[in-house]
Amino acid sequence: MWKCINLIIAFIFSGIYCFPQHNEVWFDTGFNGNDTIVALELPDNNEIIDYISSLRLENDNIAIGGYISSIFHESIDSAQIEIFSNSGLIGKTITESGLFRLGINRDFNSKVLSLKISHPEYYILDTIIITDPKLTLIKTKLMPRYKILLRGRVFAGNLPLEGVEVRVNHINDTYKLKTRGCYYDGENYWNCLYNGMFKVVLTAYEPSDSISIDLNKNGMKPYTMGMRFDEYSGEIMNIKMKYDKYLPEVPLNNINLKLAFPFSSFDDDWFVSLSYYRLINANKLKRVAFGIDGNMFITTLSVNHETFPGVQASKDSSYITGFVGPSVLIWLISPDRRNFSSYIGSTFGLKLNNPEFVFQPVIGTRLFLDINKALSLECRYSAFDIDVVNYTFNSYGDADRYTVRQHFNKININLGIQIVF
Repeated sequence: MWKCINLIIAFIFSGIYCFPQHNEVWFDTGFNGNDTIVALELPDNNEIIDYISSLRLENDNIAIGGYISSIFHESIDSAQIEIFSNSGLIGKTITESGLFRLGINRDFNSKVLSLKISHPEYYILDTIIITDPKLTLIKTKLMPRYKILLRGRVFAGNLPLEGVEVRVNHINDTYKLKTRGCYYDGENYWNCLYNGMFKVVLTAYEPSDSISIDLNKNGMKPYTMGMRFDEYSGEIMNIKMKYDKYLPEVPLNNINLKLAFPFSSFDDDWFVSLSYYRLINANKLKRVAFGIDGNMFITTLSVNHETFPGVQASKDSSYITGFVGPSVLIWLISPDRRNFSSYIGSTFGLKLNNPEFVFQPVIGTRLFLDINKALSLECRYSAFDIDVVNYTFNSYGDADRYTVRQHFNKININLGIQIVF
């Protein structure tokens, strides 16, 4: 009997313990026990009076104090309290967690004074008070001003721009910012999520207040945009800046990769070139650059020969002719111009098939895609010899090879990509 009673009691208490219990660590509900606690306890009149009364007064001065909150019952910290008489300012202080207190001269006892309460995020309150010889208690609420979080991301083409100087003007306030770049986050990852972005909190008296945004960066055209306060809907603005007609600085180094296709060559040749140039001086001789150029022609020739009387055969052969040697460029239009900076020059190429120098004069121009990448269009002339293979056949159909040196004048128009730094 006692065993049955013990089992029933154990079952009841185990059920009471197990059923209603909830472990907040095991189940992530998004809430915790602190959410049921009142986050803010507002002071009552007695607490405010005790706070004011604890002020040490000198020469029988009178005490003025109170509590400042918002219309949403939030304590306002760092609000400026100023008290004026007919003769001017007689006292000022700031709030701490909404509370303030100060002592003023007893000569202003039972006088009508002006009270001004100001805070950058709230409307200014001007009112009058009548001082009490014992203690003057003031409790009032402030109306919040309009507030927005202005956010934007700056692009050049499709690339976010970091380090852009951002100047946000709103009435008499000016905010100076810079767009953010990539950075190592707290977990040591390279984070580019906010690359090119800026943000600033703005507070206004009226929704019709105007905002202007000025953007500046070396190598980019200045950008200015304006809007009304109530026109901004909170989204991240995508702002595109345009490149200036000049680069921010003259590039000293230039790496080129060029390619010509059969349709852009007078002899249906393939052409490829890799070159490097460096300016002599960025200031005095920025129009003269020396470097080295390596290029190659791939030429396909068809040779006709007679195999048997009245019978012709054709043979296609490809010839690779390579050159490498010093090169010089003279810029006709300054190399720091982004659009169509043109040049002339020549490569003094050593022919790799057999040792002979070949002059390859060039004329070209380039168009920058961004700060350090450009497309080039170039016309090149080359004159050189190729040992062309020919064949002879006897009456039995046996072939003999022999070479004939032929002279070629090559003109091609090539496209290229340039990297400058």
